[in-house]
Amino acid sequence: MTRPFFTARWRDLVLVTFAVPDALALPLVPPGCEADRWAGRCHVSLVALQMERVRVRGLPVPGLTAYPQVNLRVYLRHDGRPAVRFVQELVPSRLLAAGARWFYGEPFRAGRIRASLSQDGDGLRADYRFGLDSPRWHVTVRGGARTEVPAPESFEHWVKERVRGCRTDRAGRLRTFDVAHPPWAVRPITALDSRVDFAGLYGPAWAPLDATSPVSVIYAVGSEVAVSAPT
Repeated sequence: MTRPFFTARWRDLVLVTFAVPDALALPLVPPGCEADRWAGRCHVSLVALQMERVRVRGLPVPGLTAYPQVNLRVYLRHDGRPAVRFVQELVPSRLLAAGARWFYGEPFRAGRIRASLSQDGDGLRADYRFGLDSPRWHVTVRGGARTEVPAPESFEHWVKERVRGCRTDRAGRLRTFDVAHPPWAVRPITALDSRVDFAGLYGPAWAPLDATSPVSVIYAVGSEVAVSAPT
């Protein structure tokens, strides 16, 4: 990667992953990409995280140096690389959402998000509450104190180690950006409590997830992250 456009520390990432039918995932695959499958199935993840030390071209943006984000993403491959396409990226600022949509062309949307990260006995608790008009939905996990980096052949690695974002612009052309960070360590999950209206947040097509159990929940420690400008 050349000099990154955007850098930040991403921390306390919660990734709640679902297997989904091809009919839901494949229409979201941009031209030039292919669905990335695990055990023959397409997957999506609801991802909640806290961003800190945010810099754009090395400079802080006043009022936007730290904030939480909640996104829904579909798993792809592009040019042999593990990638994602975002269905929506929810952030707690209209200015941030508008700026990110303008520069990256990604589906950013402003909403209400509260993140609470705290010690919980010997481990940690990450609580994300979010919604469009109020933080009425939530994903809360408790993770153990021990951390380890999953093996490269593991499902956890497949989910969390994505190096490219892909989308289609208004002219139908593929646009991409690259993401760089060291492999993330994860905490063992000791509890999960979640309530999310997928249909309300992402549209009627996502209603089946309201009654679907996740196939995986990951609590990733996070790290410094560098993101390239879109091409």
